[in-house]
Formats: sequence, structure tokens, C-alpha cells
Amino acid sequence: MKKALIPVLLAMLLAAVTATAQEQTAEATPAAALDKAKQIIDRALEALGGDAFLNVRDIDRRGRLYDFDRGRLTSAGTRFHDYVKFPGMEWLEIGKKGNIVYLNNGEEGWELDRQGISEMPPEAIENFHKSNKRDFEYLLRFRLREERIQYYYLGREFVDNRRAHIVEMVDDDGESYKLYVDARTYLPMQLHYSRLDVLTGERIPVVEFYGKYVRVQGVYTPMQLSRTRAGLRSFEAFFIEVRYNTDIADHFFSRANLEQRWQKFAKKKNKDTD
Repeated sequence: MKKALIPVLLAMLLAAVTATAQEQTAEATPAAALDKAKQIIDRALEALGGDAFLNVRDIDRRGRLYDFDRGRLTSAGTRFHDYVKFPGMEWLEIGKKGNIVYLNNGEEGWELDRQGISEMPPEAIENFHKSNKRDFEYLLRFRLREERIQYYYLGREFVDNRRAHIVEMVDDDGESYKLYVDARTYLPMQLHYSRLDVLTGERIPVVEFYGKYVRVQGVYTPMQLSRTRAGLRSFEAFFIEVRYNTDIADHFFSRANLEQRWQKFAKKKNKDTD
């Protein structure tokens, strides 16, 4: 009986391999690969919430940040409150009292700490814009509609015991972004890209991971983000609360508003020393 089953099992295996090979051959042509890539991206956008995702204007989110050094956890978690308004404005508060602030508004930036307000260095402002361009939500929400992005379907892989579609997106600067999309839910799982190490001049591989999706105001939102550089974990964030389209005023992202925050801190500091 067992011997009789062997030819059947071999035939089934051969049929499965043949079907997979035919599917890969069909996707191997440039036109088919392009269509497949766009189809995956469209389904990912729909899975993230469709118009609800695309029409996000601002984000108000808070949670905890964790820092790593050479892959080793170096903090017990730091509270943060992050306000984002598209395009190019962010107010990031660090600490329980929010007395450390990083403020970006277009080509300007400032930092607030216990010593007061200082201008953000040009390289920090440049890094802010580069980080925005690499953010998977910004990439899907804005860049795909506003820039000429080339698409390539790279096939499927198993990632964390789940099958994932891989789509490569290449911008006009030749920067490559490989998006891993869950083949069942079509929610983004990972984003692979590289960053230039200014000290060595080498390209360092970076992988971002997205997990614990929750539906917020019609938008499927990853409540856990983590990042590795050269295979070592470098960053992790857990969101406690996320809100969209709260109509944050542009003035909130101004130096004048930061000055008011500093005056409040300075006044309290003076009271504590009296």
C-alpha cells in the first residue's frame, strides 16, 4: 500500500513544482513583473485602509522608545509624544515631562533641552528629511503618487513563518526600497534599504519591522516598530495611543511655540531653585 502511494505523491509534488515554475515564468517578463508589483502595492494600500490611510494629514502618537548599542538594549524605555503634520513638520517630545524637544519645520530645525533652545545642525535636518523619505507610510502615502517610482516584483519568501510578497521600489536617485507584504493580510511586514555610513563610506543594510497592527480611525496602524542596522537591532518603539487628523495648527511647529515651552520650563526651574 505504501509503495502504491509513492508514485501518487511524486506526481503531486511534480505538479506543484511545475505550477510554481509556470507562475514564476509568467512573472519573469518585465511587463508581468510590473503589473504584479503594482497589484501588490494597491492591495497593501487597501489593506492599510484605502482612502482613510491616504488622506491622513497629521498624526498624534505617544508611547515608549528603546535604544540599543551594538544590538544590546541600553534603556528601560523612554516616554515620547510625537506630533507629525505633512509635509515636513514634526514635534518630538522625549521624557516623562517632555522637557527635551526636537522640532523640524521644512528646512528649519531646533532642539530644546535643559540648557535652552539651539539651532539644529544642517546634517540633522538633512537626516530628518532622509528618514521621512524612507518611512514606509510616507513612501506609500505620498511618494508613490508624487514621484516617478519604478516597481519590480521579486517573488515570495517565508518571513517569520509567514509567506510574504517582495516588491522593490526604486526612486529617481537610484535608492532602492524592498517592501515585504504579508501574502494573507497584505499588510507591510518589513522594509529593506541601505544608508551611507559617513565614517566608512560604505552602504549599511537597514531593515524596519512593523507589527501588532490595530485599526485606528479606519487606518490599520503598526503599534510596534523596530529597526536593525547591519543585522543588529538599533531602535524599537511601542505606541500606546495613535490619533489621526486632529487638525494640529501650523503654529504648533514654530520656534515661537518652542520659546513658550522653554519659558514654562525655565520658570518652573527657577521656582525649584528658590
